[in-house]
Amino acid sequence: MSILPRLAVGAIQPDADPQPMVWALLNALEQDGVRTQTFLSRACFKPCDGAAAISSNTPRHLDSWLMTADVARQAFLRTATTADLAIVEGRYDQAILSNDRMRGVNGKGVDDSVAQSASSPSASAPLGGSLDTLGEWLDLPRIAVVDVQLLSRCQLPARPIADRLLLDRVADPSDFYRWQTNLESLWGIPVVGGMDQCTALRKSIAALPAGGKPPRELCDMLGQRWRSFSSVNSIMQLAARHGAPADWQAESATERQTLPRGKVRVAVAYDEAFHCYFPDTLDMLELRGATVRVFSPLRDECLPAETDLVYLGCGSPHEHAAALAENHCMLMALKEHVCSGKRIYAEGGGLAYLCQHVETADGQRTPMVGALRAVAKRNPLRVPPQPVEITLAAESWLGPIGTKLRGYRNSNWLLEPTGCITRFAQEPDSEFDLLGRHQAIGSRIHFNFAAQPMLLGGFLRPCPEALAWGLAK
Repeated sequence: MSILPRLAVGAIQPDADPQPMVWALLNALEQDGVRTQTFLSRACFKPCDGAAAISSNTPRHLDSWLMTADVARQAFLRTATTADLAIVEGRYDQAILSNDRMRGVNGKGVDDSVAQSASSPSASAPLGGSLDTLGEWLDLPRIAVVDVQLLSRCQLPARPIADRLLLDRVADPSDFYRWQTNLESLWGIPVVGGMDQCTALRKSIAALPAGGKPPRELCDMLGQRWRSFSSVNSIMQLAARHGAPADWQAESATERQTLPRGKVRVAVAYDEAFHCYFPDTLDMLELRGATVRVFSPLRDECLPAETDLVYLGCGSPHEHAAALAENHCMLMALKEHVCSGKRIYAEGGGLAYLCQHVETADGQRTPMVGALRAVAKRNPLRVPPQPVEITLAAESWLGPIGTKLRGYRNSNWLLEPTGCITRFAQEPDSEFDLLGRHQAIGSRIHFNFAAQPMLLGGFLRPCPEALAWGLAK
């Protein structure tokens, strides 16, 4: 059994924001020379990436709803073993369940005349990935972040299933020791640290633009505040409690033989407008024989030579709409790619870029690629990512009819069809979640294909260049 220091860190209260505490913990560890690798417990993109700013390691994604235990362990081992400490962060089930009971959000948007389905999960809808389940699969010591400003001395939350506690937003040292005494006596769980309210720093975090990274100075200040109440040694002692069982395999010989392989050239859009990808998906494409090359829809005039498939990830094309529209050479290159019968796969903001127009908040429409006959509009409501499962109702290069796909719906974009378009999802409430024309497919659902390895076959299998395939009826 090899040593593999690892932890689960998450909130137990529905209204608590554990992000400042996690960034503070990561910074303190890095300052002490502990190289960290973070994992998110759901395959969803975070608004701001503090972990990469602190450790230079891009967060990876695990998800018990998308993955089997074996796949999760393989994904964990691929990168956890390259760091001194692996941290899986998220929210424990008691926070998510409490939040679902308290909220009744209808995410369809203000204008119901827009053809769209963006409702929030109902009580019977899937809850998505579970930090608790990942904790069991990966044998993770568990740290619960408790926001003491949300506690009532008369009524505490249910006792968390945790090994240690971190107390967030304490007023001062005496407040920290008072809550430490109370919670240790009532719950019987040791407190290993905490952080004060640091109001100005939290306001700075809240003001960070989506898709950005916090300044290193902000993270350093968070780490200093964390050290006032906490010890890195106690965290590392807990993390090193268990080794990695010998039967955990990064990948078995059988899986190496059965998982799909293919010599495909994939062009990945990456710049300020498109930057949200699951790193494990890109890694798996290369491990399975694909050639992955990067291009910029903002600056490049053409696609990489001999591109078989274009991959447009999520991002913020609405913030760069004018620049994208002015790059006529790239727009023409993508149109020619589609018209030659080749494949494009786009998610979220990439889907919006494939449409005929993007409509910004002021109602202005900017022309885009036009591969999909629709207008992409920004949703005026903030709707969190929603776990959804869809069934393919039409043949596609992603898979045959009846194939089930799981992912998280990005409701930031609303679609208004303007012509014939193939609607791949069988479920009525996912009518506009997966659309296509010719061999271009756009999705409002973020799919982590590495979490469902057999689905990578759709990317890796050579596909005939034919406009007749997948035409809207």
